Amino acid sequence: MYKKVLTVSVLLAFICVRLAASLSCYTCVNPNDCKKPKQTTCTTAAANVTSDYLRVYHDNVRNSSSSRFDCLALQYTHSNNNTVTYQLHGCVHSDVSACALPLKAQYSYAWRKNKCVICSGNNCNKSPAGKMSSSVYTIAAATLGLLLVKIYA
Repeated sequence: MYKKVLTVSVLLAFICVRLAASLSCYTCVNPNDCKKPKQTTCTTAAANVTSDYLRVYHDNVRNSSSSRFDCLALQYTHSNNNTVTYQLHGCVHSDVSACALPLKAQYSYAWRKNKCVICSGNNCNKSPAGKMSSSVYTIAAATLGLLLVKIYA
């Protein structure tokens, strides 16, 4: 009996810790840097750094002290030749609305927004091609847990 309870408890602890962990996002600040982005855990300081980078090219970037975060993937291309001109990935405060920010006048005539994604899953701000999402692992662990409970119950 105790073996069953221990097995189910360990499995539930694994699932709960995975779900309760802080948000993690990829971070990079230019096209070359984004070829090998780093992972960071979202904090107010990390989101403020991303806001500072947004302020370089955008107007109306709000200051925020929110403790809710999202991941951002932003890319601009040059309108003449479609080369990636600016790319930024990182943590943002949920209330910044990064994809709705207008470009500063000196960039708006030549740059075109190619991609802007705001998401709230761990490391969701990088192309998922060829990689399994963390939610797949959570679903698999939950299914395995239910099967174990059914077998041992």
